[in-house]
Amino acid sequence: MPNPSTVNATASGKEVIRRSYFDGVGETEETILLGVANHIMTIISIIICDRSGQADNQFDLYVDFDAGGTDVYLLKNQSIGANNTFVFTDRFALTATDKLHIVGVSSAGTAQYDVWCTYIDQDWS
Repeated sequence: MPNPSTVNATASGKEVIRRSYFDGVGETEETILLGVANHIMTIISIIICDRSGQADNQFDLYVDFDAGGTDVYLLKNQSIGANNTFVFTDRFALTATDKLHIVGVSSAGTAQYDVWCTYIDQDWS
């Protein structure tokens, strides 16, 4: 049964629903979630809300999967629209060295987003 804990699981085989969030992601890379050894993190949804009000804002969502800087883009130059919300509900997993990143992009340099990520953390150690 999911446990709505806000701290890392401490028991073997535990499955916990968690969240990660950012208030005001701009045009620098932010790490939404880091993989953890002996854990599988299944992403349920990522909600991204534009706060800047600029019509040309976009964002990139990607996973650095090898700790060496190799990025695999899940979304590239994704338009969101002024003051709109984008919901990404495709399921995927992160493990040990994976890092989930987001970065805003705009012509004016004013991209700003709130991000909410919900995931299931399975500890199999």
